[in-house]
Amino acid sequence: MRKFAKSAAVILAAFGLAFTFSSSAQAASNPVSVCGSGYYIQSSKEMGWVINTGDPQAIVYLLYNASTGYNCVVTVVTGEQVSNPVGAGLRAEGGSWVKDTGNYNSYAGPVRLRGAGKCVQYWGMTRWWTGSGVPQTSEYTSSLGWCG
Repeated sequence: MRKFAKSAAVILAAFGLAFTFSSSAQAASNPVSVCGSGYYIQSSKEMGWVINTGDPQAIVYLLYNASTGYNCVVTVVTGEQVSNPVGAGLRAEGGSWVKDTGNYNSYAGPVRLRGAGKCVQYWGMTRWWTGSGVPQTSEYTSSLGWCG
């Protein structure tokens, strides 16, 4: 009976871990769930291209919450989800950049700034390795816009 209980615990733990990873991956692919309720996508930019699929390596999103006046930026990895350098950044007119960069599997951010009454600029970056082991980097910086 003890052996059965241990086996059941291992199986349940495995399902729990699988569920956790599935939920994280799903949240990461939805920038609204990363930024929080009340945000909507204002702009996005695809970055880098996976050669064998033609899909983008990552997408950087600019979101806005009209009730709070906050902007939010998230860079979502859409290519191979292994720990690679990824970044997301935001700057309000007249201010400094606020960035989140690191080796992430699924996304960088959220980076939030109050942008009410100001224009904002957003930034995203991703790096990945080709099949031959050559690093590729793609970076995007928007123009100043989305004035609120």
